[in-house]
Amino acid sequence: MDKAFWQQIVSNDYAISPGYTVDTLTPELMRYLGSPDPVLRDEFGYMVFVHWLDRGLYEPDALRGLVPRLVQNMTMGLGERETDTVFLRSFSVLWLAAITYYDNHRHAFLTETQVRTLLDRALDYFAAEQDLRGYIVGKGWAHAIAHTADLLDEFVQNRFLVAADIERILDAISSRVQTPAAYPFLHNEDDRLTVAVLSALKRELLSTQVVTGWLQHLAGITERNPWHQIVDNPMAYNAFFNVRNMLRSLYIRLALADDLPRAVRDLLPSALATLKPFMR
Repeated sequence: MDKAFWQQIVSNDYAISPGYTVDTLTPELMRYLGSPDPVLRDEFGYMVFVHWLDRGLYEPDALRGLVPRLVQNMTMGLGERETDTVFLRSFSVLWLAAITYYDNHRHAFLTETQVRTLLDRALDYFAAEQDLRGYIVGKGWAHAIAHTADLLDEFVQNRFLVAADIERILDAISSRVQTPAAYPFLHNEDDRLTVAVLSALKRELLSTQVVTGWLQHLAGITERNPWHQIVDNPMAYNAFFNVRNMLRSLYIRLALADDLPRAVRDLLPSALATLKPFMR
């Protein structure tokens, strides 16, 4: 199929063209996930899929069948930097986020074993991804960290995950933002990660002691790697400001949200305290 074929579907409110089905067209959409062409990858490969998913056009067995391929895609070229393989990894994660959202909020079809296996693979990927570019001129969004944040946001809301799982996800986020990075988070990655953190806190499965300890460990980067000692180390410097920006985002969201449980809102002073070391 060429672009005109898919553009007609988009223009026709994502209605499937006569003579085709989601089963015959989805393999083509999956092939677009690794394309450096943002129209094929994002406007068609992602947007068409999520519209069809939202309309309930996929049977549970079909969705379950997509997961192994998408998980495998997350490993393709993993560890590379500034190569086009990032698109396949990142947009496969985004499909998985959409599938997990559907499982959480529309029709529960994944088993606990499937959810936990997928979580393990997602956290492995999150820690190992080295291409942290956000928007790439001429090729569009890579956004691997933001897309993984969206998937983690769905995991922390999942019915099968308990306090230990939530804590594990928060620790993975903490580790990721503190890891020296070739790129600072310039394209709202910090805010997308914060959304996942807030969703985790809203579950009210973690004690205040655990959450404040997590916040303090994040803020501790100012002591472990003071900015004036790492200013000539770009990767460490990027991590320093990635942490600061995520903590800022968390504080702002805690301050402005009007739908938080009391226990979560009471974390506001602790969140503010974590920012003070960054203001020296």
